[in-house]
Amino acid sequence: MLTAVEDVRKAGAAMSLAAREFSEEPCASAVRSGMVRAARSLLSAVTRLLILADMVDVQLLLSKLRTVETDLDKLKSASSQSELLESAKQFGRSANELAAQAAKRQHELKEPRMKDELAAARAVLKKHSTMLLTASKVYVRHPELAAAKANRDFVLRAVCSAVDTISAVAQGRTLPTNGSNRAPVEGPGELAQALDDFDERMVMEPLAYSELRTRPSLEERLESIISGAALMADSSCTRDERRERIVAECNAVRQALQDLLHHYMANAGKPEQSEGLERAIENMCRKTRDLRRQLRKAVVDHVSDSFLETNVPLLVLMEAARNGNEKEVEEYALVFTEHANKLVEVANLVCSMSNNEDGVKMISCEDKAFSSDKVYRNLIRVECNIFIKKIRD
Repeated sequence: MLTAVEDVRKAGAAMSLAAREFSEEPCASAVRSGMVRAARSLLSAVTRLLILADMVDVQLLLSKLRTVETDLDKLKSASSQSELLESAKQFGRSANELAAQAAKRQHELKEPRMKDELAAARAVLKKHSTMLLTASKVYVRHPELAAAKANRDFVLRAVCSAVDTISAVAQGRTLPTNGSNRAPVEGPGELAQALDDFDERMVMEPLAYSELRTRPSLEERLESIISGAALMADSSCTRDERRERIVAECNAVRQALQDLLHHYMANAGKPEQSEGLERAIENMCRKTRDLRRQLRKAVVDHVSDSFLETNVPLLVLMEAARNGNEKEVEEYALVFTEHANKLVEVANLVCSMSNNEDGVKMISCEDKAFSSDKVYRNLIRVECNIFIKKIRD
């Protein structure tokens, strides 16, 4: 590094001298060539320094990664509470250092997908550190419980996967893939984007209209939108009145499209739009606007119904455990799981109708980690049953 810095300093001094000479004799070809050579030399020296600095950053990050991997092995092999707490303390320190180093690397990355994957891996690492300690405590106390071991191993795999992702991003390798990974989410929600694209494509010059190409394309796009709207209408959280309005708007949009295509066919080959075609386009835009409004209202209904007092199922489950009622614990555990699944379903519906690209991407990253939240819910149920056992003993 010191040698590279010295090379930059020397190349910079040579460039400064060549620039002064050029300013004195700007028409001399030999002086101009000398300045070009000095500039290329300076560029090469700076590039070499930046590459070396990047390699140092990568090595520092990989060093933190190796420390985290070592601490994870110790945490996994801990057989007593005291050993577990000490290993967890070391892992917490090393994980925080790794997250800080990864944050610096994320800031320097240029590729958006790499930045998003690194951010998601950092979030998983931070979120699962406490979860790993909790799951490990349950497993060390009750190694005979298969559910406790399954929970611990699942969270451990999630942490290891996050570490592998950070390592792959740091070294520029292909990101690790597994069954839970999804394609990166880019742009607004799928249904919102489909409606915007349809609004854009349905307006065209009569000369551009083709009965063989345009009609099937627009009808196919509209049916795709209606299929998405139908899924939202059929959701268990959609109110009956809202469902009927969505169905009615879908039928109205279908009819408006047929009227529009009829007018396009009547105007085919004409250089200008007729008044009837203009009215049909305005009507089509109004109907898609009405459908979009009903879908957004349905999303608002879902949010208001599902995200009101979200902690009630968990509180009821904990109360059943305090009362020592094992039957109620199992029943309320199912309620808690269904409620948590509903929250994720509603979040995905919100994303489908959102034009906020950053918000959709953020929810997608959170949804990637939801599979491990299932472990947390199962872990809560196991803890409640253990609590009841202690009461009885």
